[in-house]
Amino acid sequence: MNIGESVSAVVLAKEKWNNTGISLIANQEYHLTASANEKWVDWFISCNANGFPSSNPILKYTEGFRRVPEQNWFALIGAIDFDSGNLFKIGTDKILQATQSGILTCFANDIPFMYWNNKGSIQLVVTRIK
Repeated sequence: MNIGESVSAVVLAKEKWNNTGISLIANQEYHLTASANEKWVDWFISCNANGFPSSNPILKYTEGFRRVPEQNWFALIGAIDFDSGNLFKIGTDKILQATQSGILTCFANDIPFMYWNNKGSIQLVVTRIK
């Protein structure tokens, strides 16, 4: 991808990992965006790629079981080449300095065995800026 060029991918809420097919290059800078108007659904809670905070005691109690416990439920999370040791929040807007080369992979932040009740998708746009 050249500077100023953009590519997009659809991230499905029900997939534990989404392979976007978007190649990132180490030490290059990218702007990742997902429209705040686009929604996906966790069981019956609709939200955008920023996700949602725990709204009841059950969600609060289970926060530690999320794949990225410190981030909101259903926050759009990224990694390079499925590396769960190097996860980062994308949300609706993220400037990313790629730490390694590889394919951008993403998911909605949820409990690993709870993807069965997720619905919808978010379109992610990646623009190389440096």
